[in-house]
Amino acid sequence: MRTRIGTARLALAAGGAIALLFPLLAAAPGHAAGTESLTVDLGSPGAPATGVGEGFLYGVNQDASLPADQYILPLGMTAYRGGGHASRGWVGDNYSYGSNTKADVAEIIAQGKRFTQAPYHAQYQVILSDVYGNDGGQPSNTTYPCDNGNCSNWVSFIDATVGALQASGLKFAYDIYNEPDISVFWTRGMNTTQYFQMWDTAYREIRRIAPGAQIVGPSLAFTPQGNPGEWQTWLAHTKAAATLPDMITNHDEGDVDDAVAVSQSLNNALSANGIARIPLSANEFQPSDRQTAGVSAWYLARFAQSGYTNAMRGNWACCETPNLTGLLTNSGGSWQPTGNWWAFRAYADMTGTLVNTSGQVNSTAISAAEDSANKRAVAIIGDANGYTGAASVTFNGVSTQAWLDSNDSVNVTVERIPDQAPLSAPQVVLNQTVNVSSGSLTVPLTFQASHDAFAVYLTPNGSTSGHTVTVTNPGNQTTTVGRPISPLQIQATDSASGQTLVYSATGLPPGLSISPSGLISGTPTTPGTFNVTVEATDTYPVAGSASFTWTISTEATGGACQVSYVKNEWGGGFTANVTVTNTGTAAINGWTLKWSFPGDQKVTNAWNATVTQSGQAISATNASYNAAIAPGGNVQFGFQGTWTSNDTSPTAFTLNGSACN
Repeated sequence: MRTRIGTARLALAAGGAIALLFPLLAAAPGHAAGTESLTVDLGSPGAPATGVGEGFLYGVNQDASLPADQYILPLGMTAYRGGGHASRGWVGDNYSYGSNTKADVAEIIAQGKRFTQAPYHAQYQVILSDVYGNDGGQPSNTTYPCDNGNCSNWVSFIDATVGALQASGLKFAYDIYNEPDISVFWTRGMNTTQYFQMWDTAYREIRRIAPGAQIVGPSLAFTPQGNPGEWQTWLAHTKAAATLPDMITNHDEGDVDDAVAVSQSLNNALSANGIARIPLSANEFQPSDRQTAGVSAWYLARFAQSGYTNAMRGNWACCETPNLTGLLTNSGGSWQPTGNWWAFRAYADMTGTLVNTSGQVNSTAISAAEDSANKRAVAIIGDANGYTGAASVTFNGVSTQAWLDSNDSVNVTVERIPDQAPLSAPQVVLNQTVNVSSGSLTVPLTFQASHDAFAVYLTPNGSTSGHTVTVTNPGNQTTTVGRPISPLQIQATDSASGQTLVYSATGLPPGLSISPSGLISGTPTTPGTFNVTVEATDTYPVAGSASFTWTISTEATGGACQVSYVKNEWGGGFTANVTVTNTGTAAINGWTLKWSFPGDQKVTNAWNATVTQSGQAISATNASYNAAIAPGGNVQFGFQGTWTSNDTSPTAFTLNGSACN
């Protein structure tokens, strides 16, 4: 966080294009011709595959309602890092536990409820310095923790925030300070008495009020290779002071920081200081100029073979935009997967047991795992430097996997993941039965573009049945005749590998339609309640479906609703955070909240909504990414304004024309 600004199944004889791309799928013990020759040894089981790298820095909205589960669950998320940016935090509250800090705490708890419990069970690292307000946007006159040797207010901050988070009953890990080795976040110097006063004070106070909680750090921007002196000083001090954290955290956002090399360097530094190994977390990775599918796959392949416990993808469009750190893009008013998302999705299929591979060959990396329970072996391949041209993957030890090698043949599926946004599905460039010779087979690949990623799936020959397609039910919907809906993306998961899903629907209200990629859009023309069934079909074909109702009303209806208006005021200015809760039983698809100011307030800017003003009358309309409010769910937006003589808060609100509580 360096800078923050605010198909069909393809057969071998299907056509010349496949013949050109895959001239021959050879059953051979050696390598196919190609510049990059990679290997996988299925006969060399190693450690369990744990999805290291399937973590994210921010990229979720304030109330944790977006992105939808359909975009996160398939990734097998293992870690999340966040905590601030709902407001200016402790600094904005004049160094007290006021509305700004409480908004940040509320955000953390909302996200923690979603991600630290079933079905995710991810680690949540709370960035305490962000909650404090030192997130890179702090004023130049900010009082830093332990300025002039006085840590009393820093203790008050820790007590208030950590105490409130612990009271939620959720499990959090506490990241004391983000990137103290660069001045945008910490201007007092890293190897200083003040820094270590800040660190030791926070560590001991967290241990006092939350003895069972994990403490992580130091979350330095530079690796031990990049700045060995700061790492050495930090390790020596924290060992002597007995303030070593439960997890060592660092950032792999250099050009390009190799997770294997960095984790080895960290472990070597621990050993050199006489410190037993501590779990490692790369709680930010992938630099801003390397945001491609190929580089994402490279990072993930290296993390799988590293010594890290978890890792979180960095966020360069921080922080509450629900784009999952850029894995999603807003297209046509809805969030859609990108090539980066599909690289992470393919990596999530690397379950079971890791196996030995050639690792990195030149700038191309490969990792692989075999999973006898799910009857698949999966390899992920990416390049760090934009390689184009020929490559090959030789799988050895195939015959050691009795569940896979049936009569010396397996099914091979190759997915090419181009660096596109949006990308509805990877390109299945090969799906055929291949003979195994002497326990080996070789799969040729072609990097058609400089940022391609690949996933290769080996499954038992004839494994064309017994799998399922599961469609995520979007819940009941409601909207109004003549009003364009916020496009609704239907998503599904397929337990079989290498499949492309095609969507269809029956019973849609007149005026609405569904695209083959599952996007429902349009303007309803007829009132009534319609029973809708959406179906997703893969290339076998196997289908799954989900049903829900869609109510089209003749008048604007918001359903039952509740509004919370929380204000932070100073002389002549204020900010307000507004929460709109759907207390009804049907989802709201598109919303406009209206009210009138009792005083002379003027709105100057807003976030998470489009806010317009005419005299005292205010209208706030949803952004493209927060149009839907599920039953029992809520959306939050905020704005800043000025006032002269009267800043009385409004008390009467209407949502889509209906009064709210």
